[in-house]
Amino acid sequence: MATLDFGELSSKPPGENLEGLVRLIGERLGLTVSWTGRGADQGRDLIFTETQSGRIGSTPVRWLVSCKDNSKTNQSVSEQDVGSVLDKIRQHDCAGFLLATTTTVGAALKAKLDGLQSNPKDRIQTKVWDRFELSAMLLSDSFADLLRQFFPKEQAKNAAIAIDAARERIETSVPRVVVGALRGHLVPYSERVKSLSGATVWPHDADQQKLIDQVVPKIVGRLPKESTIAKLRDLHFDAFLALTDRLIRAFPHDAYTHLLELARTDDDSSRIYNLIDILREFDQFTDEIELSIAGRCDAETLCELYDDFIVESLGEEGYWGRHTLWEIERFHDHTEIHDIEVDEVAFTGGEGVSFTALVHFDVSGSTDDGDDGYSSRDTFTYLASGYLDFPRRAVVEDLKFRP
Repeated sequence: MATLDFGELSSKPPGENLEGLVRLIGERLGLTVSWTGRGADQGRDLIFTETQSGRIGSTPVRWLVSCKDNSKTNQSVSEQDVGSVLDKIRQHDCAGFLLATTTTVGAALKAKLDGLQSNPKDRIQTKVWDRFELSAMLLSDSFADLLRQFFPKEQAKNAAIAIDAARERIETSVPRVVVGALRGHLVPYSERVKSLSGATVWPHDADQQKLIDQVVPKIVGRLPKESTIAKLRDLHFDAFLALTDRLIRAFPHDAYTHLLELARTDDDSSRIYNLIDILREFDQFTDEIELSIAGRCDAETLCELYDDFIVESLGEEGYWGRHTLWEIERFHDHTEIHDIEVDEVAFTGGEGVSFTALVHFDVSGSTDDGDDGYSSRDTFTYLASGYLDFPRRAVVEDLKFRP
């Protein structure tokens, strides 16, 4: 069982803080508390009066309480430490003896106390509150205020543990950029740096660990440099992702500036794809910045990045309210678009991101011409070409009807 650090009770004269704590514990337990007064040895004892109930009635029992703080020496309490227990009990007209100590009771003294209790002639009740018993009481909810009062360091430690536990729960449900911001306020700088050691980030490869240990000091608190970016490129892909994850969770600003510079200067489309996906977690990574980087990707990577966006944008009927679809308007007097499908999307990079796509409109129409009115249904296909603009939107510059 874990025990408190009773060294926090250190006082002059020795033991006085322990006596005060035990007195308050007695009061909290509903006992009547009084002092015996300071004796010739400059010590004083407590008297606890407890009402013990029987089957017929109740009897007040006086306990002589002796407090022994041995937290500095960590020695158990001996017979010599307490003196003649029986004489003291009789002197103060008590029927019980309670030893409260910040360590434990020695074997000889324990045997003596047990002997007093088992002797029918003396009829003395004995009890020991050692460091385990006191810890159990003080760490319970009932004594939380006493823990704060007498063990401020323990309280601070418990508060830190509670904060860490709460932070860990929060971290499982928020983006890692938010995690990084939280840790910036709650986790010491040294601990965050330590979490970026090569052995911690990538324990699978000694060479990658060494490279991580070389690059981290050049990232944390530093502006991006070409030599630092080059070292990031030398990392294997999985090790790079592991380092990126921990950087974002420890130093999100430094992670952003270096990842952005890497994305702006890299020529590997697949790495740029992953960098864009990561950088989208940051609010400062705007569509304008993204498109300026994405334009350097090959067509296949651009398709992975934006195919779903183009299909969704061009597949919305409301999008076409800004465009004139002559062939559909001439189909009948009254037309209705039932469904829109988008396929064969293709992309090209450069200074921006351009696209082409086939858009198929499922249309029904009717004509009001007296008894000769009629209705029909058909599919109209257009080749749409345009570009991606910011804020994120698909701009169609040209539409060609495909009969």
